[in-house]
Amino acid sequence: MNKVEYQPKISKYKSIKPYELDVGVNFHDMMIQDMGPKTLIVGLATFEPGKSLPCHIHNVEESVTILKGNAYCDVEGVRTALEPYDTSFIPANIPHRFVNASETEELIILWAYSQIDESFSQVDIDRIIVPTDRCMLAR
Repeated sequence: MNKVEYQPKISKYKSIKPYELDVGVNFHDMMIQDMGPKTLIVGLATFEPGKSLPCHIHNVEESVTILKGNAYCDVEGVRTALEPYDTSFIPANIPHRFVNASETEELIILWAYSQIDESFSQVDIDRIIVPTDRCMLAR
């Protein structure tokens, strides 16, 4: 019989305690390193009306899908309007941020980060805040 290195895992949204990553932006870490995955982590983020993440970079790849609401994705000075089910891919070390485009409705995104860097080595995921003008001029 083959040895299993890690096991399948299911997390339930209602059992995950949210935390405020930035003012008005709450995260649910749905599947993270401590739960067993070796190559990716996944979660949800809820943005209150008009709220955003600061401009930042990661040392790993990221993909975001809009689940509810409308957003702006600011990447290296380019702003793109997004609506439900639009999906982004951000390579490692590229300045970006997500902004709730509505002043009245919440925004919910599904995010996924790689746990391997550009050399395919497993790494801890870093989020490094960078100046806003690296993403887009403040609105």
